[in-house]
Amino acid sequence: MRINFSDFDMDESIVAPIIYGENRHSTTNRGVVISGETRQELKKFLSGFNTSVGTEQTPYYRIDAYFDEQRLWLLEINASFVDGWGTALNLARASGITVDPAPLVFPKRFVSKSRVYLPELQLFVSELAHLGLHDHNVCEWNGNGVDPIYVYGRVGSKDQPNVLPYDGLRLDNKLNLGVFSREWAGDVVKIPQHYISRFNSWEEIPREVVLKFCDKGSAECERARQSVMFNKPSGKAPFIKRCYNAETLIAQDIVRPTKQDGNNCQLIIFAIGDEPITGYVQYSRSEIINDNSTHGPLRIS
Repeated sequence: MRINFSDFDMDESIVAPIIYGENRHSTTNRGVVISGETRQELKKFLSGFNTSVGTEQTPYYRIDAYFDEQRLWLLEINASFVDGWGTALNLARASGITVDPAPLVFPKRFVSKSRVYLPELQLFVSELAHLGLHDHNVCEWNGNGVDPIYVYGRVGSKDQPNVLPYDGLRLDNKLNLGVFSREWAGDVVKIPQHYISRFNSWEEIPREVVLKFCDKGSAECERARQSVMFNKPSGKAPFIKRCYNAETLIAQDIVRPTKQDGNNCQLIIFAIGDEPITGYVQYSRSEIINDNSTHGPLRIS
């Protein structure tokens, strides 16, 4: 098996009790192990993806993925709001999973644009210290400055060269994965088929798809009041069709998640450049799996 579930010997005293606002952090020792073969192909994927999108500085990614025993399905690559590092590193340490600190290159300063993410960000700084990476600190957000700063929040334009993730808003566009999917041919790492108006007419989109706005912060997304919708609408649906034709919205084949004890399972994988580093598992009964789910450890061999 290239990807399999595993029960880790988790030290509950290490697990952070709160990571978001004041909500209790729900965790389980049931985790997932990704094989070395899968890791190598994911690294190859990231190298090709970075070339395709034309990265100018080292990017930071948060990847949403479904999986079965033989394949890893990459659903989305988030490159602007890349949070969750603290959760991943904390669960890894609690579960005896070794994480190489060498690729964890971050600026000294961190900031959160929202107070509810502060516990997780503070956990991140603490976990970096446990890995021997000291002198990081959480600061107040002042928009920009001369020193590099890593931000929890939707950021990343080229006119803010010191704000990381750099160029995140452009790299976050969901068109990027769709376009790259047309040239990627992996054995283990897969991308669901994408439908983009420059390649596929509206009529070619099947009924059962996931519709995604390419920019989660766009006016179109705000008007729809959701960034993700299931199934192509019946009828004329002029607004959605207009967004598709303007390439502010794409469609993606539906991939069914692996289930564990009735829960849908999703992997969150963190990468820097072309290097997959750490992550965690999400367990939820919801169709759209968010971070208010139960978290388990992830080992990337």
